[in-house]
Amino acid sequence: MSPSANWKEKLRCPQCRGPLAASESGLRCGACQVSYEVAHDVPILLTPTDRQRFAALLENASGARMEVEYARRREPGLGARLARALAPPLPVYHNPAEPPLPRPADGVNLWLGGGGRETPGFVNVDLGPFAGVDLVAHAGRLPFADNACDAVACDALLEHVEDPAAVVAEIRRVLKPGGHVLATVPFCHPWHGYPADFQRYTQDGLRRLFAEFDCVSLGVRSGPTTTLLTFFTYYWKLIFPVHARNPVRRWFNRVVVGAWGWLTAPLRYLDVWLNRRPDAHTLANHLYILARKK
Repeated sequence: MSPSANWKEKLRCPQCRGPLAASESGLRCGACQVSYEVAHDVPILLTPTDRQRFAALLENASGARMEVEYARRREPGLGARLARALAPPLPVYHNPAEPPLPRPADGVNLWLGGGGRETPGFVNVDLGPFAGVDLVAHAGRLPFADNACDAVACDALLEHVEDPAAVVAEIRRVLKPGGHVLATVPFCHPWHGYPADFQRYTQDGLRRLFAEFDCVSLGVRSGPTTTLLTFFTYYWKLIFPVHARNPVRRWFNRVVVGAWGWLTAPLRYLDVWLNRRPDAHTLANHLYILARKK
């Protein structure tokens, strides 16, 4: 299912929110006269400052690694497919109690930060023109008119932005009254730069961040066992670096870490029990909130 065909009609200038019209170079704002590129049918609606800052982030080691990982998610070659097949499962058990995001099939539904993923039924928004991205934009300056969107998915994004309150305010601005947002955030999770990592959230912090919304549901997405296995995996990667420069050492380290992943993966199902405990959030790996615009 592809995103709604009319979502591009709702686009606005990220600098002044003026209307955009097609031009020879791509899109042009009718209010401030700023032009924006459209590459391979993907509008690139970034301010010059945002473009420069993101380019700088990609130059660091974690940013470069992120680009490689996004590209590998869709590599069609036999070697890439074999590597994906042999990779151990993530040590994550997703709580089935997490509610789905209410969204109309023909609505303007946004997925923020979905670079490299398949996001059927959503407009995939990311800071870079990665595979699968429909719109290049900053989540803190969403290039949409007020009340233009029906639903927003914000999956493990808020820890990677410098001003999460600004992103949540933008989500509220572009959502229609009664529209829903489903946000997931890490709590007990190691640092991971995609391409930067700034904060973690408790349930109290998540509730406060979305205080201007009606909270529909708040809970654990991945629980205590996921936390334990994830930290152990990162610990082994410190001892056996999977990005070592020496190819022999790199291969050996990946075999060791991969074997650990396969051996311990079944333990994640302990969270079937632990996620039901009322205090599971105190050691949760990720939390979620489903909220509705008032």
